[in-house]
Amino acid sequence: MHQLTTPFPLAAPRTAVILAAGAGSRLLPHTAHAPKCLTTIGGHPILQYQIAVLRECGIDDLVIVVGYLRHCITQFAGDAATYVDNPDFASTNSSHSLWLARERLRGGYIHLNSDLLFEPDMLRALLASPHENAVVVQRTVRPASDMMKARMDGSRIRQMGKQLTDGAVAEVIGPAKFGPSGAATLITALDRLEAAGERNRWAYAVFGQLADELSFTGVDNPGCFWAEVDTMADARDAERRLPSRLVACAAGWRRAAHSSI
Repeated sequence: MHQLTTPFPLAAPRTAVILAAGAGSRLLPHTAHAPKCLTTIGGHPILQYQIAVLRECGIDDLVIVVGYLRHCITQFAGDAATYVDNPDFASTNSSHSLWLARERLRGGYIHLNSDLLFEPDMLRALLASPHENAVVVQRTVRPASDMMKARMDGSRIRQMGKQLTDGAVAEVIGPAKFGPSGAATLITALDRLEAAGERNRWAYAVFGQLADELSFTGVDNPGCFWAEVDTMADARDAERRLPSRLVACAAGWRRAAHSSI
């Protein structure tokens, strides 16, 4: 695969927010003693791959929302990130985690769930998109999959939902990006949910409700490997398909992190 050479727009976000507060119960027993993002795939934790890819793409302002076994994440990532606590992780969902990090969204940001493995060129494609608010999509739909599905008009996302099958033309992979105005719109929506006591929404469900207002755009995956790791079956499948170049990327960040200590 050739590395994308398209220069990033000047306004491309340089902050990433990783949501990692949940307990990841579907990955038991691996998550009995460590959060889901520290599940090892191909010799490295998922979070290590994410940090390495973000760094390779020039994003080093990393914010991680922590909750379940937070100390495991802070000990692993150290000063590679700053941290926002969700002490109510057991009774809330990702919209609340994102709301807790709202001050770090202002100015625009890259959004990541902590269970996603992906190659650097996928993030480069997102960053290179001229659209302010966008998310990486795969133009296939598996009706039984747990991924968000999207109805689209060309590259414009019109509707998103996990149970959306009629008229869906793509699965929403992530990462997502928001510019300053998009982040402001998102924060306002999150504020409304919190004021109404609604703390159990998926963040991506909120994105879907705002799709028209945000002019949310789907950026096609440029043929890159990706895997969402929710279950043991997902972990085994990711291990089988994981490209060696991504393993090398993750190993390179860890070596660099240790050498700087």
